[in-house]
Amino acid sequence: MEQSLLFSRLTLALACAGITSTAAAAGFQLSEQSVTSLGRAHAGAGIMGDDLSAAFYNPAGMLLNKGTSVQAGIVAASVRPEYEGSAYGKAGVARGDVLEWIPNGFMVHEISPDLRLGLSMTAPFGLATDYDDKWIGNQAGISSSIKTVDINPSIGWQATPWLALGAGVSAQYANASLKQGIPGVLLGEVKAKGWAWGYNLGAMVSLSDSTRLGLAYRSKIDHKTDGFLDYTGGLIPGGHKHESAKADVTVPEYITLSAMHEINPQWTVSGIVRWTNWSRLKSIDVVSQSGGGLSLENNWGDSWYYGVGADYRHNDQWTFRGGLAHETTPVKSAEYRNPLIPDSDRGWVSLGASWKVNKQSQLDFSYSHLFAMGDSKTTYKGLNGEFSVVADLIGVQYQYQF
Repeated sequence: MEQSLLFSRLTLALACAGITSTAAAAGFQLSEQSVTSLGRAHAGAGIMGDDLSAAFYNPAGMLLNKGTSVQAGIVAASVRPEYEGSAYGKAGVARGDVLEWIPNGFMVHEISPDLRLGLSMTAPFGLATDYDDKWIGNQAGISSSIKTVDINPSIGWQATPWLALGAGVSAQYANASLKQGIPGVLLGEVKAKGWAWGYNLGAMVSLSDSTRLGLAYRSKIDHKTDGFLDYTGGLIPGGHKHESAKADVTVPEYITLSAMHEINPQWTVSGIVRWTNWSRLKSIDVVSQSGGGLSLENNWGDSWYYGVGADYRHNDQWTFRGGLAHETTPVKSAEYRNPLIPDSDRGWVSLGASWKVNKQSQLDFSYSHLFAMGDSKTTYKGLNGEFSVVADLIGVQYQYQF
C-alpha cells in the first residue's frame, strides 16, 4: 500500500511538472506559435511583420501590421524518442512514437496609425511521450500528454517614430495525463488541470527603415492544479484506488531578443536569443487527499536558444526562408533525465515558404528537423542508458486581411 501511495504522488508530481511547461523545445516549452516564424527557426520572432504572431511573441511588433487581419495555422509534430541501456537489471531498446498537433490563431486590428489591438490563441507549453506498457523502464514512465491553451489579448503603441511598446495579459489552461508502472501495480494514471494568469511586455526599436531590434518578456505563471489519481494492482485493497490531489507549480519567465536587417529588396537576415528561467523549477511539492506529501527534485538550470535565419523574396508572390538554431537543455544531470522528458541540447534545421495568393490572402508553409546534441545519458529511477530524440515538424498557415 505504501508503494502505491508513493506511486500516486510521484505520478501527479510528474504530470504537474509537464503543466509547468514540449516535445519541440527545451524542457517542455513550445516555440511553434507561428508557421512563418518556424520556417526560419524563429529568428526575428515578433518583429518581421510578415504575419500576425507578434501578438504573442512581441506585441510591439503589431505596429508593422496594417488594417485588420486574421490568421490560423497548425503544426504537426512527430516526436520519436529512443532509449538504449538497462533498467532494473534488464537490458534492451525501447522506442516511442507520438504525433501531436499544435494549433495557433491570431487577430490584429489597427485602431489608428499609432495603436493596435491583438488577440492570440496558442499552445505555449506541451508534452507528448508514449512507450509500450511493458517496456523495460515502465516504472520510470510509460506515457504523458500535456495540452495547453493560452488566450492572450494585447495592445501595441507607437510611442515615437523609432520606438514601439506593447503589453498583454494571458489566461492559460492546462490539461495533463500521465501513466506509469510500479512493482505489484499493473499501471496507474493521473490527470490534472487548471487555469492560471500571466502577462507579457514588448519593445521594438527601428534603427532605420531596414533594421529593427525587439525585446520581449513573458512572465512566470503560477499554476494551481487539481488532479485525480487512478491506480490498480495487487498491493491495493480491492485492486483499485481513486483519490484527489493538489500541486502548485510555477511556469518560468523568459526573455527574447530579436533582430532583423533588410539587405536589399530580395534578402533579409534575422536572429534570435532567448533565455528561459527553468532554474526556477527546483522541486515540485505534492499533497494527496490521504495527507501524504512528496518533494520531487528536478534541479534544472536555465536554457538558452540561439538562432539565425534568412528570407529570400523571389517575386511578389513567393518568399522562401530558412534558419538554423541551437537550444540548450535545462536538464543538467543524468539523474534527473527521465523518459517522459528525455531532454538534451538540440539542433534545429528549418525551411519555409510563403505564397501571396492575392492582395488579401497568404499561405505559409514550413518544415523543421530537430535532433539531439551533446549528453543524453540517464540514471533516473533505476535506468542506466542513453536517450536519443528526433522530431520533425510540418506546418501550414493561412492569413487574411480585410
